[in-house]
Amino acid sequence: MFQLQVELFYIRYRSKLREKIDIRDLVIIDGHNFIFNFFKADKLSNENLMYLREKLISDLTWYKNQKNCDMVVVFDARNSDNLNRSIQIVDDIKVIYSRKNETADDVIEELAGKETGYRRIFVVTSDYMQQKVVFRKNIYRKSSREFSLEIKDLKNKIREKIDRSKKNSDKVFFSFENRLSNKARKRFLELRKK
Repeated sequence: MFQLQVELFYIRYRSKLREKIDIRDLVIIDGHNFIFNFFKADKLSNENLMYLREKLISDLTWYKNQKNCDMVVVFDARNSDNLNRSIQIVDDIKVIYSRKNETADDVIEELAGKETGYRRIFVVTSDYMQQKVVFRKNIYRKSSREFSLEIKDLKNKIREKIDRSKKNSDKVFFSFENRLSNKARKRFLELRKK
């Protein structure tokens, strides 16, 4: 009987622990606002804008994988002919394009208000009015500059980690030639030349 109680306690404790671990943060980014602030891009052709969108999503993928959070990028498409929002999943990041006559700010406000089940929600934009509107309990704001510095810092840490692992692997790894005796190495080099 006692063992059964211990097992039940363990199962309850484990499930509560798992729930705490699974609670994530959500990061919502105003895509065009971030691109124009981060890349210092004022007037862009559609091709360049598309390239910068892809680059942003690539950078966010790195960020998402390191921070273990959910991400949504919202792009303004109010001047398009789309009557519905376009929602895509790209590299496990939700990408939303607003519909005709709807701004990205409208979508972000709606998402920030509706999304539940997250520990914290971060809204990334440099639009001061947008920052004021979405600021409430468990919703935090980050400027595009602050978030870009965070991404750069994260990339540098990843590069340093890769460099350290390369140095460590060079110390541990011995090439095939270095594992052979002198006689075997000479024979191996002769065969390699043929």
